[in-house]
Order: sequence, then structure tokens, then C-alpha cells
Amino acid sequence: KAKMNPHVAVRRCVQSLGQTIIANSLYGRSYTTALTRKVPSTLTNGLSMSTPSDPINVCRAISQHEAYINILREKIGLKTIEIDADDRYPDCVFIEDTAVVISNIAVVTKIGAKSRQGEVNATKQVLMELGLDVHDMRENGNGATVDGGDVLYPVAYELKTNESSIRRGGVHLFVGVSSRTNMRGVEYLTDKFPDVEVIPVDIESTGSLHLKSVVTHLDEKSLIIPREFRNKLSQVMKLEERGYNIIEVPDITACNVVSVNGYLIVQPTKCKETIEILEREVEKRGIEIIWLDASEFAKIDGALTCKSILLE
Repeated sequence: KAKMNPHVAVRRCVQSLGQTIIANSLYGRSYTTALTRKVPSTLTNGLSMSTPSDPINVCRAISQHEAYINILREKIGLKTIEIDADDRYPDCVFIEDTAVVISNIAVVTKIGAKSRQGEVNATKQVLMELGLDVHDMRENGNGATVDGGDVLYPVAYELKTNESSIRRGGVHLFVGVSSRTNMRGVEYLTDKFPDVEVIPVDIESTGSLHLKSVVTHLDEKSLIIPREFRNKLSQVMKLEERGYNIIEVPDITACNVVSVNGYLIVQPTKCKETIEILEREVEKRGIEIIWLDASEFAKIDGALTCKSILLE
């Protein structure tokens, strides 16, 4: 099987990025590029907190992932860089866990699950090709581990008429302390991202794999949280003290969303109340909601944010 040359893909992307300005609503995040990875044929061997009752259909997963990338590229207007899958790493499609990126600083993580740690090499190569300031946690992290799925960065940009943008939010970096991310990882991120307040969040009481399994942001000041964990997360994250609005929904599946450039990508739900709440909240903000199926990935604890790294 022919392998994609990441160097060629990145060079093409870098050349085109200088020629493209992404339109942005007042409530959208001004990103230009999405880094993704193809679905491995070994996806059925991916790590999971429990064995799925309905086995993963790899062909259907590939179709769902292609639809995800198509939305990012064709609907939202992002440039996309897609790294080849590596069948040695069944979870490699969940590229979010391999790096944390803010502006031009990228931290390549040491993933908490040892069997996944080799996934980060391909991500590191691409980030370096893009010219980011890359720090490798594996080299000098002193035992630090971080999964990108534990890192929540609520931020938005307002695009001005002169094509400059004003950052809104981007003050806090919430980091879930979990079975995959430890306090040394929090300390490492604190050192590498000095311009933001890095806040550890103990998520043990939620029983969730990652922080973003239970909370993501709609905009820079609004977080979507499941009703069952509203009080716990609000307290441990001190959300009211920090000025955040809480959007409480009954269905936890809908709490992992991708908010980018005036769009909100959400996993479909059968809960009418959840649908009504989210549609009302996006309408207030002039955001377009996109319902996108990722059910095959959910069988092994995957969600929408897991499948991309968004770059400015």
C-alpha cells in the first residue's frame, strides 16, 4: 500500500494557507487548518473502557470519518492535512491525543496508554514541517503524561474588516487529571504555555475517560455540560467564578462538540430536549449547527473532537 508523504502534503498546505483567509462569524474560532489521520484497518482492536456490545464496522467508520473531514474542508472551509493510518496503532485516528497546540506553540504529548505512545511521531513530523515551536513531552517531561482529549481551551476570535483578528477568551487551559493525564503533565503544559492559566480538573468522580468526554465549549465563555455532572464540574472548575455560562443538556453524547469558525459539529441525539437546547443556544449566537454521526467511534470511547487537531 502506497504511503502518503507527509512532507509533500504539508508543503502544499503551507503554500495555500498564505493565499486563503477563512471567513469567521463573531462567535467562531478563526482556525485555518485541521490535522487528521486516516482510520486504521485494526480499529476494532482500539482501547475501550468496556467491550462494545455491537462490534465496530470499520467500513462504516471510514465513511463517517470521511464525512467529518469533508465537513471541515468543504463546509467550514479549513485546509485539511490527513496523515496515513498506521495499523500498529488501532487508535491512531484519534489524533487529538497526540498534541496540544495554541497559536504557534505545540506540545507533542506522551499519551497515557503505553500502547499508543508511538502514534505521536507522525504528528510531530507534520507540526515541525508547519514551522511550529514544537516541544516533545517524551524527551524532557520527567514522567509527564497527557492525552489531548483531557485539554480544553475555550477561545474565539473576532475577525475585523482589516483582516486582523481579536482574541476573545483563551485565558484558561483546563486539563483533566485522569487515568491518562497526570499532574506532571499539567505542570509541563503550565511551563510551555505561560500566557494562559492552566487549571487541573479532577474528573475521577465522573467516571469518564477524558475531560472532553463530558465538557466542551460552544464559544469562549459557554461550556456544554451533561446535567448529571453539572454541579460537580461547575464546582471543581470554578466556572461561575471564572465567568463561564453553563449550557446544561440531558444527553452526555451531545457534550462533545467541535466549535470552529461559526459552526458547531454535534453527534446526533434522540433526546428532543437536548436538541432544543442546543438549537436555541446556537441561534442566539449566529452559529450554524451540524449534526454528524460518529457512532462507530463512540463504541471505543471516541468522539468528534478526538479526530482532529485544529490549527490557527
